[in-house]
Amino acid sequence: MLAPRLSRRVVVVYAALAALLLAYFLSLILRQADQSNSLVDGWGVGVFELVTSGLCIWRAIGSRHRIVPLMLGLGILSWSIGDTVLAAESAGGGTPPVPSLADLFWLSFYPVFYVALVLLARRHLARVGGTTWLDGAVAGLGAAALCACFAFNTILHSVGGNPTTVATDLAYPIGDILLLMLAVGGTAVIPGRKDPQWLLIACAIGCTAIGDTFNLFASSGATSHLGVIVNGVAWPCAILLISASVWVRPVQMSPLARNGPPGFLLPGLGACAGLVILLVDTLHQVTPVAIALATATLMTVGVRLALSVRSLRSLTEIRHRQAITDDLTGLGNRRQLFNLLDAFFADNADPETVGRRLSLLYLDLDHFKEINDSFGHSAGDEVLRQLGPRLTSHLRATDALVRVGGDELAVLVMDTDPTYAATVARRLIDELERPFLLDALSVRVGASIGIAHAPADATESASLLRCADLAMYRAKVGRLPYESYQHELDDEGNPLQLVDELRDAILDNQLEVHYQPQVDLVTGKVSAMEALVRWPHPRLGMIPPLDFIPLAEEAGLMHSLTAFVLGRAVKQCAAWRAAGETMTMSVNVSATNLLDSGFSESVMTTLAQHDVPPACLILEITETMIIRDFDLCKPVVDQFRALGLGVSIDDFGAGVTSLAHLGSLAVSELKLDRSFLTRLATGDTERNLALVRATIALGHKLNMRVVAEGIEDVDALNLLAALGCDLAQGYFISRPMPANELDLHERRDDLSPSSGAAVA
Repeated sequence: MLAPRLSRRVVVVYAALAALLLAYFLSLILRQADQSNSLVDGWGVGVFELVTSGLCIWRAIGSRHRIVPLMLGLGILSWSIGDTVLAAESAGGGTPPVPSLADLFWLSFYPVFYVALVLLARRHLARVGGTTWLDGAVAGLGAAALCACFAFNTILHSVGGNPTTVATDLAYPIGDILLLMLAVGGTAVIPGRKDPQWLLIACAIGCTAIGDTFNLFASSGATSHLGVIVNGVAWPCAILLISASVWVRPVQMSPLARNGPPGFLLPGLGACAGLVILLVDTLHQVTPVAIALATATLMTVGVRLALSVRSLRSLTEIRHRQAITDDLTGLGNRRQLFNLLDAFFADNADPETVGRRLSLLYLDLDHFKEINDSFGHSAGDEVLRQLGPRLTSHLRATDALVRVGGDELAVLVMDTDPTYAATVARRLIDELERPFLLDALSVRVGASIGIAHAPADATESASLLRCADLAMYRAKVGRLPYESYQHELDDEGNPLQLVDELRDAILDNQLEVHYQPQVDLVTGKVSAMEALVRWPHPRLGMIPPLDFIPLAEEAGLMHSLTAFVLGRAVKQCAAWRAAGETMTMSVNVSATNLLDSGFSESVMTTLAQHDVPPACLILEITETMIIRDFDLCKPVVDQFRALGLGVSIDDFGAGVTSLAHLGSLAVSELKLDRSFLTRLATGDTERNLALVRATIALGHKLNMRVVAEGIEDVDALNLLAALGCDLAQGYFISRPMPANELDLHERRDDLSPSSGAAVA
């Protein structure tokens, strides 16, 4: 493709020059071998070459990268002047001496052209490795050896005279061989698609080598009609190709395109050429120059093979290390974990090593997604990078820490017992509680750890990992830092089986709804209830919601589960209302429910079926859900309030809800997290007391009623009453029970009015 700035006149000129060259080629074919025309063969060819060199130099003047076109132009200009001088010296049938003035210009072509070729090659070979350079050397030396077989044999049999004449005659094949070596070698090592400019110049050098070889045959008297044609047209054709190459636009490679490796064809042919020349020399004497070049070719092949073997070994080691290493953290990866486990079980099958024990600790980071969502994935990556050194410092040299994937890690503790494995788990949990420093930020993560032991729990790698994974999941849903694998709990209650059983339990109405009373701290009467779902499992007993609600979330069962609880709770509320008990009913809703566009309509339909006013139902949304999805929660809360439903912020104080969030949400109730009561019993009591009092006052200022949960003793109950809290619930008041076991008329007469004076 020609450069866009190329004018139409330049195209016309090159087309005309190509036509003239074709006409000259035809004239050489039609004339006799001993016929010549000095006007055409001498002056005509000289003018043709001068015009092409002028076009090349003109391109250098208008180009940003001037040096290569200029050097190429000066090189072919020097050769063109040599042909013109030869025409002048041969005028009238004269025979120029050797060396002559024309030889001076012809030989000047080689160093100038060699420099241009090196500069052009550097554009493509900036990142070529040593072995690739050797490929180019093999290809170039092989081509040079092949050329020397013909050129030097002919010259050594034909030249004679003084040393200056011999040196001049030898300079041409040497110059051609050097250029041919560079052209063939460069073509062999340039990766990917070849630059058309380089290919044109390489073809031109091939033409010059062929032309000079036939010229040597002509000088030795072994001329032929074909030799005259090739000798006459080779250099004009080469000069035209060189001149046209500077006008060709370089190939624009896509940054997404793969840059393939250099081809092996040319180096292979070069190596074969060197070997064939040495074999031929055993039958027929070959010039020493060709023998030397062929020997150098095969020696380079030997060096190339030695480097290839070394590179292959190094590459194998690197690839193996990369295959078992996590790129981000530098820890081992899942493949290394299985390699270590497979090696352990294989050794343990040997009677001489049987009895060795291993513990696998499977870690899943808690709150890691929040770090990625809040601070970006770069922050999460930095936490993972810091994890390796911190956790490894608490392990022995014989233990191994690997990253299984995502935010999951595993620790192999060799030759130990379950007690020591639990000790390691506690160390790791304590280490993870320390904050991670990310620039100016400080973030915290936790972890749930599952522990499995080999060979007690499993006798092969995948099974051991499964056991540790099940134990980790039980620790996560149970809110415990670590758990050890237990067959009766994890195999019979594994998540996949539990999901299927939970789906059946919802469809068959096997779940139960228990109700926990909320006591009015002024009257001492039960004025509200919270509906809490329970799962009486036929094998595992009563499963609390914290153990199966995460399963329902992951399995997409929250719609049907919430519909079940809501239906039972509203139906029971209607029954109490019919019995003359007026109270509100609280039901927990999840993020999945909020994302359901038809949830509010479903709630209103359920209320209408049982003739319960919307004001009697309070939907509880956790504070952490509001923080994470505030933009989603706000319009949904507004919709609930517009329908007359009550909305409560559950676990208030466990997160970091800002006053701006609280003030812009149309909520009707705050449920203080049990951590408020824990802070009252520890640390700076006066400051914590002031914090609780201020929170209750803030809720009242925003027209919200305030509910305290987690009441465990009478002192906490009386204290919250004195602070002005509206409602309270907890095990001290009543555990969650089935509706038929509750006493709705029980009063809390132990609410002491005098406690209010004590804290006021």
